[in-house]
Amino acid sequence: MAVRSIPSRADRTHICNDPKGIFITTTLVVAFNPEYLTKIDRVYVIQCYYMEMQNKLEKQISVSMAPPPLQTQQVPMPVCRYEVLDGSPEGPPVFYAKIGQMVYHKWTCDAQTDNQFCMKVHSCTVDDGNGDRVELIDSDGCAKDKYLLQNLDYVSDLMVGKEAHVYKYADRQSMFFDCQITLTVKEPGEQYCDVPQCPDPPRRRRTSQNATLASSLAALRTLPTAVEPEAKESEPEELPTNFIINPEQTQKTMWIGDHFTISQDSLCMSPFGVSSLTTVNLILMGASGILFWNAFRVVKSLN
Repeated sequence: MAVRSIPSRADRTHICNDPKGIFITTTLVVAFNPEYLTKIDRVYVIQCYYMEMQNKLEKQISVSMAPPPLQTQQVPMPVCRYEVLDGSPEGPPVFYAKIGQMVYHKWTCDAQTDNQFCMKVHSCTVDDGNGDRVELIDSDGCAKDKYLLQNLDYVSDLMVGKEAHVYKYADRQSMFFDCQITLTVKEPGEQYCDVPQCPDPPRRRRTSQNATLASSLAALRTLPTAVEPEAKESEPEELPTNFIINPEQTQKTMWIGDHFTISQDSLCMSPFGVSSLTTVNLILMGASGILFWNAFRVVKSLN
């Protein structure tokens, strides 16, 4: 008996998509004699299907590791101060000043770490305490009026200053000078801090006599530490003419007005006024003592 597979056109392979796999078909001949076909020989058609199977094998595993060490360091913020010095950055502090005196505005911040912070002085205003406010430095750190305060000098990363002349409100006893300081962290590798790039400040425009009076009074109003820049000798003609007082408009003040100044919250006296008041008090106290002693003697004699 011989078994053989007869190749034929019927032998074929199909690829199936539903279900996914391979379908193979072949013909198998079983004969007792390899040369002849007899009645007992058989022909078998064999079909095989190999189905493709997809199995996802999953295994969940958790990997843990020690948390990274956390290193913390607290960097203290710089301590800033504002000073008014006499004439220069190295001058002594000024506590009492006269109008026209040259002083130096100085803002300084002290940091424990070097080359890490930058500072910017901005939004400087002067106020008389009653809501009359004048802006000297804007939010960008630039001066608004060259006759009030020039653009500030950035001496170092944490030092800013500018010299100017002292001025004050013409009709107020006190004033308030306010500035803001912004501190930023210097970028790594940055050598210098960014400072405000400001043009030369303009002169405030005055459109009418009332506006001239209001803005000029505002320019005079400042703290004892507030200043106005040094005036140039070539610009005296810009002084408003309505501020020139003729001799016939002046009036001689009384003696008490020369030595005493009384306001709502203070009493100012000159040294001569203090001496005069002390003398008057001593005379009154002496006279009161004499009258009391005479009255005591009279009462004692009557008893």
